[in-house]
Amino acid sequence: MPSIYLLGLQSGLLFLLLCSSIKAQEPVKVPFEILKTGHIVVSVKVNDKGPYRLLFDTGAPVTLISSKVATEAKVIKPSLGFSLFGAGGQANIQSLEVGSLKTQNNSVIVMDHPTIKVMSKFFGPIEGIIGFSTYSRYKFAIDYKESSIVFAPNNYIPQDTIKAMMDRMMGNSKNRETLCSKGVWGFEVQKLETDIGDGLDIISVAPGSVIAKAGLIKGDRILSLNNIWTDSLEDLFYASSKSIANQQSKLQILRNNEIKTLVVIPANGI
Repeated sequence: MPSIYLLGLQSGLLFLLLCSSIKAQEPVKVPFEILKTGHIVVSVKVNDKGPYRLLFDTGAPVTLISSKVATEAKVIKPSLGFSLFGAGGQANIQSLEVGSLKTQNNSVIVMDHPTIKVMSKFFGPIEGIIGFSTYSRYKFAIDYKESSIVFAPNNYIPQDTIKAMMDRMMGNSKNRETLCSKGVWGFEVQKLETDIGDGLDIISVAPGSVIAKAGLIKGDRILSLNNIWTDSLEDLFYASSKSIANQQSKLQILRNNEIKTLVVIPANGI
């Protein structure tokens, strides 16, 4: 009898452990808000501090947090100071909670990005971005009707995204990508050396071009192309290389202190 009881107890414990394991792998639903620009914002805690509002950006290669969050959550020491744009470099946070979803040991960049600053003026405080280095650990589905994201662990361990980016910048990548703008747009931009703000100034628009038909005018400031920030000429060239001729692209612009989104279809040609 005792051995039968012990066997039953062990089976019961095994069943409980299996149930706990299965429960831990269950999908987690996280609510979000949608800004007028179409961006998704989620509520996040960093090292149990917060909550903070961060963009959920499927096009961002790495998670980014502001210097404010980094200081309050003790990700960095306040005495370190910050460089251009408030960039504090790479850091690691012990825990990051998105709704009821909690992840450990997240690689992030500490940076006060100028575009995020502008968006904060219009939509309230936004303290960073949830990027690939965090969300790649999960399969996720975005439900716009219910304003929620469902996450399910996929056992994927992301590489050091920041190191990979640095390798590409330094020419250490074996598979270097050749960038080429796909399609004709019809506008000219400018970025002065003294201009440290977000985006690029539109200094001319070709009459009758697809960009003119979309409503872009001289004096506008382009902030992003297809959710890729355009804070430099290099950024814009990269973003345009990801667009496809005869397919819709979205331009986010700043006009008269108001953020607008334009839809443009780049034409065939060079």
